[in-house]
Amino acid sequence: MAIVGTIVAYIFSREIGAMMIVVTIVILILYLMSEFVRNFSKYSIAMFILFMIIVVPILLGVVGLAGYGTKFSIYNEGWDGLSSLRVNLENEGYNISNGMSSLAILNRYPDPGIVAIIGPAANYDTIDTISLVTFLAKGGSLVIADDFGTGAQIFDPFFSLLNAWDDIAEISNGSIPSLLDLFGFGGENQTAGPETLIFSMLGMLKGFAFNGSVLMDAETYTTNPAQPLLRNMETSNPLTDGISKGLQMEFGTVLSLAIRHSENVSGEEVYRTDWMPLQAISLEIFGFEIEDMFLPFLPFYTSRSAWMESDFQSAKEGNAFPDADEWGNVMFAPIMTLPIGRGKIVMIGDPDIFINKWIDKPEENDNLIFSRNLFNYLGSDMNLTAGTAIPIIFDEGHAHQKFYSASVYSMAIMKFITEMSMFPLYSPFIPILFAVIAYPLIPKKTRLSPVLWTKVRGEEGTSRFDREIRRIVDSGAYSEAVGLLYRSMVRGLRKVSRQSMSSPEEIAEYLSTKIPSLRFKDLYDELVRINEYLNRPKFIPEFVFMRYMTFIKGLIDRL
Repeated sequence: MAIVGTIVAYIFSREIGAMMIVVTIVILILYLMSEFVRNFSKYSIAMFILFMIIVVPILLGVVGLAGYGTKFSIYNEGWDGLSSLRVNLENEGYNISNGMSSLAILNRYPDPGIVAIIGPAANYDTIDTISLVTFLAKGGSLVIADDFGTGAQIFDPFFSLLNAWDDIAEISNGSIPSLLDLFGFGGENQTAGPETLIFSMLGMLKGFAFNGSVLMDAETYTTNPAQPLLRNMETSNPLTDGISKGLQMEFGTVLSLAIRHSENVSGEEVYRTDWMPLQAISLEIFGFEIEDMFLPFLPFYTSRSAWMESDFQSAKEGNAFPDADEWGNVMFAPIMTLPIGRGKIVMIGDPDIFINKWIDKPEENDNLIFSRNLFNYLGSDMNLTAGTAIPIIFDEGHAHQKFYSASVYSMAIMKFITEMSMFPLYSPFIPILFAVIAYPLIPKKTRLSPVLWTKVRGEEGTSRFDREIRRIVDSGAYSEAVGLLYRSMVRGLRKVSRQSMSSPEEIAEYLSTKIPSLRFKDLYDELVRINEYLNRPKFIPEFVFMRYMTFIKGLIDRL
């Protein structure tokens, strides 16, 4: 069925083929679950988990759906994938890798590198944030390209700490410095720079987000105002180097900051927090008004005919118009660069900038040039071990996963394993925990012990019965071996019970009564099948022989 699904996938639609393959896998899983319930054992759980982690992803990968199911995947060669970006970066000499689980994997990198979070969909937690902050503190860099996903979540713990910092500093009576003291702004030797302007706002900054509306531009766009072509630039920013045709966006958004400011209400100073999209600023200096002033850390701007459209469907259909309650008539800035020590952070309001659809059209836009500028900027001044390439880690563990993606079935388990083994606060204790859990599962015996104790002269530890079993197995007479062991079990039952029993019903009745964990029906059905082999001797395959041997030996061990 999987083969038929593959053929249909390539003839008609990969979606149809994927559905057929997944249906096949679901049927197989249901079958395994039925076997698991019927023959429950501690090893059944392990085999089922191994099947889900190993076999399912391999099957989906073999039929060509490994990267196809993941939007913004560096292995996806479709229009919405990043395979062209990956190939170009590899040709530039970067060491490309991916993170399929948690950002805790960043803890294993001894050198700094670049983390690329493009189009995330899954939620980020505190462990992800701590791991990323630790990575940045070592001199690493970060790019987050998102529009309506979860990219801003990774900053939530940071802003929670930031918003409470000054209150904690005030309670500590000077033992903890305030934000102003910590970053040293306002002194005579203060130097102006992009980071100075941002960090000087830390006391006012209460949050960061990707705006929830679609960025539209009625003046410079491709086929739809929702596909703005950014041509207004702050040329002092290195991301604009060589850009002439413009930077193509598609259903992107802008960056917004939550700013706490004061207002005079009825003669009383009142503080409030408002969200404001980043944009070119207008100032009045010495009576002169300066409009649309570009800032050095905001490299690209829309035209003044841009607005933030809240109706996504009308934006998609191309018939949206700005409303009175929608922010507009300003030059929005969808990209921000921020130097932080030896590393950098770049936030982009549209992951579609990097997809194959636009990267593969250098004659129409400069998205490929921008991508090279971006990673050159992020990797500049990076303190690496001599002779090593700059690593770029694409976070695919939080990407949008379709139901037939090869990684979706194992990603949750891999994320758990990654966090347990790589997060430094508790990873040292994990081996001990797993050793305690795994010890009861370790087989205690590697061979069958003799059932009869009649020793063979000159062969210590070997019985005649044991030697006879081995002779039969070596000769391939498996049915004879099963019969020999079955009759030995019946003799043992008669001795233990002091009853004369021989039929499957009598044996199943006695064993299910003596051992409550054994079900009468299961015992009876299995014993009937064994008797059918014994009454009509015929060839049985080795795996059937091993199954019956294990079953009968298990009963003997419980006598």
